[in-house]
Amino acid sequence: MVIKVAICDDVPVITKAIEDLMLEYDSSLFEIDIYYNPFRLIESLKENTYDMYFLDIEFPNLSGIEIAETIRENNYTCPIIFITSFKEYMEKVFKVNTFDYILKPVTKNKVYPALNRAIKYLDLNESKFMFTYNKAFYSLSSCEIVYFEKNKRKVLIHTPSNIYETILATRDLLSKVNDNFIQVHSSYIVNVRYVKQIRNNTIIVNLNDKQTVDIPISRKFKDNARKQILMKLRDII
Repeated sequence: MVIKVAICDDVPVITKAIEDLMLEYDSSLFEIDIYYNPFRLIESLKENTYDMYFLDIEFPNLSGIEIAETIRENNYTCPIIFITSFKEYMEKVFKVNTFDYILKPVTKNKVYPALNRAIKYLDLNESKFMFTYNKAFYSLSSCEIVYFEKNKRKVLIHTPSNIYETILATRDLLSKVNDNFIQVHSSYIVNVRYVKQIRNNTIIVNLNDKQTVDIPISRKFKDNARKQILMKLRDII
C-alpha cells in the first residue's frame, strides 16, 4: 500500500525539507503532492483524497485550521500534522482532531516519530470489512466504520456519512473485524479510533466533525471493554 500525502506550506524550503525526510524514511511508501497555495489544496479535495496531511498554520489569507476544517467535513480520521513556529496555536489545532504538532524547524527527530505513529495509526495491513445486503456486495475499510449496532438479526454499520445494513450473527461479526473493534454492549461494537470519552455507563464516539453519539456500556462488558479501549488508545496515541 502507498500512503498519499499532501504537504501544504507557502515556504518552498519547508515543503522540500519534509518531502526529503519522508523519502529518506521510505521512498516507496509515500506518494507526495506539494501545495504552496492553500486554496489549491482545498480545490484539489474535490477530486483527490489523501491519507495524511502536513499543514502550515499561517498563510496570508487563510489559516491551516480552516484547511483542516474543510478536510474534516469528509474525513474525520486521516492524520493531520501541523507545522508552525508558534506554540500558542496548540489549543486551537487540537479542536480539529489534530494528529500531531511539529514546531519549526523540521528535523528528522521531529518528523520521524510523527511518521511512525501515523503509519501505525493507518494500519497498512488493515483488511476490508465485506458484506452483502439485498443481493448487493459492499467492501468498507475498517477505519471508515465508527460502530456496529445490532438489532435482532440485522446489523447497522455506522460510518461518518452513511448507515449500511447486513444480516450477521454477533459471533460472525466479531470474527470479521480487527482488534480495534471492542464490544461494549450486546447491541454495540465500537471502533476505538472514534472514541472521544469514556463515562461510567456510556462511551461518546465522534460520528463526524459535527456530531457525537452516546453508546451504552452494559454491566456484562463494562470492565473488560474499558480496559481494552484504554490499552488500544495508548497503542494508537
